[in-house]
Amino acid sequence: RMVDHGGNVMTAAAGAEGSMEERLSELLTESSEEFSVAAYLNLALAGASGEEELQAQMTELALQLQLQTQSCHDEIGRIGAELRAILPRCAADVGRLGVGLDGMRLDAESLLQASKDPNIHNKSRSVAETEPSSLTLSTPPPMETLSTLHALRSSLTATKGILEAAASWDSTIASIPGLLSGSSSSTHLAQAVQALGRLEAGAKALKGMPGKEERTEAIAKIRTQVEVLLKPQLLQALQKMDTRLGPLQQCVSMYRQLDKLDALQEEYVKQRPSPIHKLWFSFSSTTTTLSSETEPFPTEHPNATTETKLSEPTITSTTDPNTFITWLPGWYDSVLALLTEERRRSASVFGGAVASQVIAKVLKECFRPILASFSSRLAAICSPTGDGSGTGSLESIGSAYESTLQFLSLAYEQMAGLESSSSSNVSGSAATSGNTSATFAQLQTDMESVLVLVASPFASYQTNFCKLELSHSSETQRMVARDVRGAVSGKQVGATLSSLQDCMDRLGDLAPFMFPLAQGAVDRFELFNCGHRPSEAMATVDALLSKHVQELAMSVGTLSATMTSDGDQLAANFDEQHVQCALEVLRMAGSFRRDLQAFERKTRERIGGLVGRVASSMAQEKVIAEATSSTRNKNDGSFILPDSLSPVEVEYLLARTVCGGSNNSFKVLQRLAASEADGAIVIVPLFPESVEATARLTSSCHSFVFDVCSAVPRHNLEGMSVMPVWKQGSSFFGGGESYGVLPQQYMTTVGEHMLSLVQALEPFASSPEALSLANEVMGGVKDVAVQPWRDFLASTGYSPGSESTRKEVVDTLMRGKDLADYVVKESNNSFDDDEEDVEEEEELDEAEKASAAFCNQWLDVLGSAVTGRLLERSLRIQHLTTKGSEHLSVDLNYIINVFSALGVSGHPHPLLNHFAGLLTMGEDELKAHIMSREQTNPVSNAIRAAEVRIALIRGISVD
Repeated sequence: RMVDHGGNVMTAAAGAEGSMEERLSELLTESSEEFSVAAYLNLALAGASGEEELQAQMTELALQLQLQTQSCHDEIGRIGAELRAILPRCAADVGRLGVGLDGMRLDAESLLQASKDPNIHNKSRSVAETEPSSLTLSTPPPMETLSTLHALRSSLTATKGILEAAASWDSTIASIPGLLSGSSSSTHLAQAVQALGRLEAGAKALKGMPGKEERTEAIAKIRTQVEVLLKPQLLQALQKMDTRLGPLQQCVSMYRQLDKLDALQEEYVKQRPSPIHKLWFSFSSTTTTLSSETEPFPTEHPNATTETKLSEPTITSTTDPNTFITWLPGWYDSVLALLTEERRRSASVFGGAVASQVIAKVLKECFRPILASFSSRLAAICSPTGDGSGTGSLESIGSAYESTLQFLSLAYEQMAGLESSSSSNVSGSAATSGNTSATFAQLQTDMESVLVLVASPFASYQTNFCKLELSHSSETQRMVARDVRGAVSGKQVGATLSSLQDCMDRLGDLAPFMFPLAQGAVDRFELFNCGHRPSEAMATVDALLSKHVQELAMSVGTLSATMTSDGDQLAANFDEQHVQCALEVLRMAGSFRRDLQAFERKTRERIGGLVGRVASSMAQEKVIAEATSSTRNKNDGSFILPDSLSPVEVEYLLARTVCGGSNNSFKVLQRLAASEADGAIVIVPLFPESVEATARLTSSCHSFVFDVCSAVPRHNLEGMSVMPVWKQGSSFFGGGESYGVLPQQYMTTVGEHMLSLVQALEPFASSPEALSLANEVMGGVKDVAVQPWRDFLASTGYSPGSESTRKEVVDTLMRGKDLADYVVKESNNSFDDDEEDVEEEEELDEAEKASAAFCNQWLDVLGSAVTGRLLERSLRIQHLTTKGSEHLSVDLNYIINVFSALGVSGHPHPLLNHFAGLLTMGEDELKAHIMSREQTNPVSNAIRAAEVRIALIRGISVD
């Protein structure tokens, strides 16, 4: 049983019937795809239990469907009747619209024709003058009619405004005192502000009416009263804005109506950064332990006084410059959290149109009071003047600056991102004030000025970067220089093989030490100056590296002088290990030269990246400047402003502001970045002083290796010219070789030493790594062999004249390749075996070829030096007897055989054979040879002078 709303009892069958009808209705309302006649009948007859009941339900269902069908036909008929009644009215409306449109078309055509042909109006006037009867029938021109109607509407509108203002002025003035007396209610004060707005609008409407001064004085008086009453409410709302924004929003609305929103923003901005300032001044890099009874203010707190009393304090202070550097990013996070909150709050309080400006002002206020403190904290770490004061280093300042750049990038996103997200709303609202372009241009200026202001404590470091970097690196450089000098200082250095090995190891470790420091200098240049003043920065890095190379070169020279100071000891204790240790300086010099080239290449690539960044930033600035100028001129409300700045872009902005944005630095960067890969014709060296110093280091290493390897020949040939054997009794030559004379001890020692150098050089040359590094600095190695040949030329007594001619003669004599026309007989193994050497090299692999070339290069240098020294010492002999000449000839032939056995191209030297032949010539033959010598060039003259000198020491007079 069921009960209806009236309390009547219904049976379950009635309820079931109602639910059945609902289900049938739902089926009828379903889509045609789901409805079917069978589904409808099955649902309607689902409750029948027997045949009779089924027949009864079918009869009832047929009756219901018949009634519903009749009802639908009646509804369709009614709708058709209504449509028949509506259609005539619609046709009449369409007709009237057509007539109106035709009239408007005719009026538009006449207006267009009148605007194109102004003579129509004159024609109508002339017609009216000639035919007065038609004056009553003529109509005024359409343009004149429209102008008259527009002026009439404007006059009526102005009249309406004046009448309304005059009618409401007295009542509005009378209502304001009552509203101000109840100023404790924000509602009354808001009404007073609205009334003041109506008065100001009325004063504008009545500006041409009498009583203007009285109205102005009354408005000014009321405005002053309203502002005085608004100030306490504003301060109260600012104090409660962390919990309630409603009162502050009401104040914003009233201040906006008073056109005093800037004053409200100023008060608002002053209140916001208070927690940030407290957090800043709560930092102290000094850890102090005091008595627990009194806790003083931090030393930088604005409320700190000297009258703070401590009861028997126990003070223990320690200062760590890294404390502030590690603390600063956390403080920046607090500022970003404030800006994130401010972004939400400003949008809800001031609206999206000015929210970005408010955020910029808040960020500026966060830093404005603490800039002096910020600068002093940085100066305590590293002085910006470069005087070396401070407890930290320039690297610490760089870390702080990187944190600042990251912070400014995120802060800019907070400011500009809001403007970008609400640009459509901003443009719409600002367009009503007609000041869209100026607002956006000012926003850009404000944000850039805030970024520069925040980073201003680092400006001195950017300006004085080169001086600071030089001061920062000099201390480390001096330490390394002391270590380099210490590695070669002392009398015992190089005296023993172990000390020489230790010295080579220390120099090898110290040689590349300055490259990480130079890399750090380039990193800091990119960080602080971002490509500005590149010449000064590269010169600073160049000076840093060149001084280090000079120290290495002087150390190698000192080591060489120390080892050769006692030539007897070095020659007596000479071992193959001495050569291998000496060759390590070539590895060191080659490694340094390769590292310098790699460092210069990477630096050039980084400068190329800077060129791209600077060019992109300059192009973006140009686009923004053009957009700003365009919007200011057109006032169309469109402004292009990046919604974010990366730390790299902020870095460039700050460097451009501090270091200057001239194109000169950009042009210099472009020249420095040019490389062979770019097809540049002129490549500017980045570190020219370092390259020159590396060349001097290479020369010092060549001299050191040469001094070590030639110690034995130099020692044995030094006293050759004063040996008593040259003055022994004469011997009969008989025009042939003397087989009873053997090479002397000094010469056999020199020969054996030259042969042993092959085994001494091979271990070093067999290392591909060592050989590759040594080959980096093998250019010009033969210069170390020039001095013996200069001495040889001097021993002949011939003076070529100019220095250039002297160099040319020495070079020709040393090479020996062009002396075939000047000598008696040429060596059989001098320059004729080049093809055989090529065939032998073809049978070797690349590593063996490189090793053989290195060994032969040094054997060539040493052989040339030994030859020049031997010839020079031979000419220094005061007198040669026949027996002495025989001994000297045998010695020369012995060394010729040694050089032949070495198989080095260009050896034995042609002058060795020539001198050996001169020593065995008879007196007449020698005179004839000398007299037949043509003095056609300086080389020929030098050889003739040597021949004359040999004749003289043999006691043969030559006129």
